[in-house]
Amino acid sequence: MNLRDITSLVWSNLNRMRGRVIMTALGVLIGTAAIVVLVSLASGIQANATESFSSIGALNQITVFSGAAFVDGGREAQEATLLTPRVLADIEDWDEVEAVTPRVSFFGQYTLKLNRLEGSTTLVGIDPRAADALDLEAIEGTNRLGRLSVVVGSAVAERFFDPRNPNFDPERELPDLFGQTLQMEMTRFSDETGEAESRTIRLRVIGVLEEVGGESDTTIFMSVSDMQELNTWATGNRPNPDRDGYTQAIVIVADAADTIEVENRVVDLGLFAFSATSILQQVNIFFVIIQAAFGGIGAISLIVAAIGIANTMIMSILERTREIGLMKAVGASNRDVLTVFISEAAAIGLIGGIGGIIAGIGVAEIIDFIGGQFIAAQATAQGGAADPVSLSVTPLWLPIFALIFSLFIGLLSGIYPALRAVQLNPVSALKYE
Repeated sequence: MNLRDITSLVWSNLNRMRGRVIMTALGVLIGTAAIVVLVSLASGIQANATESFSSIGALNQITVFSGAAFVDGGREAQEATLLTPRVLADIEDWDEVEAVTPRVSFFGQYTLKLNRLEGSTTLVGIDPRAADALDLEAIEGTNRLGRLSVVVGSAVAERFFDPRNPNFDPERELPDLFGQTLQMEMTRFSDETGEAESRTIRLRVIGVLEEVGGESDTTIFMSVSDMQELNTWATGNRPNPDRDGYTQAIVIVADAADTIEVENRVVDLGLFAFSATSILQQVNIFFVIIQAAFGGIGAISLIVAAIGIANTMIMSILERTREIGLMKAVGASNRDVLTVFISEAAAIGLIGGIGGIIAGIGVAEIIDFIGGQFIAAQATAQGGAADPVSLSVTPLWLPIFALIFSLFIGLLSGIYPALRAVQLNPVSALKYE
């Protein structure tokens, strides 16, 4: 029998027992749909988690701390090392590294004033040469930091309010910070008398940064030298990075693919380091396990469906015993009979698989739409931004895998009934009533 004959015979036999085939294929459909829906939901959760973790920082940036600062919360450095300018310069000389900058925060109390408005936000000192490498792109002005000049994140304007009107008004008009001079009023307390002392400096806003959806949106950046001067007044102690080292630095890798390798080398120096890439790597491993678990739950339904296919094929053999005997009597080989019945079982699995993929994608899209609308409504009700959320993502490999798996289940479940059909004696089969 050639392929055309087998295809014609399989189609004729399945069409003849249409009702039974539909009910059997329905079991495969449910199992395949379950796999598609569950894995799509797991992929959607993974995609959202990946986006969230990516906002921690660019995937080519490594945050470095001096010594083994975190033992339980992260990777332990082998031997404590100070984050001195010499160490940073050595790291910057690595071929994979694009730039390195200290990241110095302000350690005192302060208030920012602009006309009648007041506010406060994160103040960070960086090496002005690393501004471009840090992706601090200015949509207004420039990111070239100079003496007592600052660049502000896209959302810093939202941190200013009118102290005469303490009630928060989300519809208030935000100040345009570009080109403005901010009054930074610092306060410190004397160790001897405990009296408060104040000092006001002027910070010129030379640039407003592009929105990136991360911490830098609410950060004011200035040069490290300016920040150290402010900290000297606020704390009463002049920092000495050559002796004490910086608390924190950022290493920018030229190619994000080298981030993990560079991070490992930094740790080998005796420094603590972490990056969004390393966190993302661990998150992805976790979600691969979740996808496998969800897929396994759906696969159980397909195993049950396989039993249904085997049962259908055995009943079909009992009903078609004389037909099998006649096939053998007119010259059909055991291989032909085996091929016909395995093909019928595989066809049932294929029909159910195709239907399951279509149904699974449809159900996943419905869940995505309803869930997205619900989350958006909740966010709006709480006064937040209704950003689009994808609860379900169907990767390209999933429908292909589901189809192949359902076809495999059909083939596997058809082997035993097909072997029974092959073992029938033609003479006895022709006499079967």
